[in-house]
Amino acid sequence: MSAADVGAGAGVPARVIGHDRPCPGVAILTLRPWSRLPHRPGQAVPVETPRHPGRWRWYSPANAPRPDGTVELHVRAVAAGTVSGSLVHEVRPGELLRLGPPRDTGLHLRDGDLLLVAGGTGLAPLRALVEQVAAASDGRRVTLVVGARTFFDLYDPISLDKLQCAHDWLTIVPVFSQDPNAHAAEQGDALTAALLHHRPHHQVYVCGPPPMLAAAQRRLPLAGVPADRLHLPDLMAG
Repeated sequence: MSAADVGAGAGVPARVIGHDRPCPGVAILTLRPWSRLPHRPGQAVPVETPRHPGRWRWYSPANAPRPDGTVELHVRAVAAGTVSGSLVHEVRPGELLRLGPPRDTGLHLRDGDLLLVAGGTGLAPLRALVEQVAAASDGRRVTLVVGARTFFDLYDPISLDKLQCAHDWLTIVPVFSQDPNAHAAEQGDALTAALLHHRPHHQVYVCGPPPMLAAAQRRLPLAGVPADRLHLPDLMAG
């Protein structure tokens, strides 16, 4: 995405008030925009750092709108990713970023119980959907399958544990693809684990790296997930 897509000088300044690196290559940034960002759970927001002017990258907030207006972003440094690398390794609290207008990705909340399947920082928009359900208290049930390579790659365990403890309608299922020390029931890939929890009435959301999305688009309909109940992001953040 270029600056022309947002508009020269456009965007809302947002100060970095928190920068945590819970595991190698991943950062959780907490931003305080100068004016409230009108985002909805599941949307993506273009982000620019003055360290790389004009290079906007898409990230999905990991939270539903908060009373204090802060926004949480989960960023993984990718190979040859100058912006993501800066956001993870260089940016510090006190710096200003710019946030462009939010855009829908296809991950907005729909009626019914939810089966959410996250890979890597694809957890962010799905966690925001969980927070939206928590705010609505509409009686639906939610299963969130979180895939990671090892236990140490599960980068947001404290927030997930707090959500699990606070809501009896929420079931969180961690799955580790390369951790021999994980319990046998927690070993495998996220899509296979999700199918064990799938029910015909579920609205199924998948968000993660491109190979995971391609596999979901191929595997899940063959396994019985109706096409109109399978929701993948149509605007990739990163």
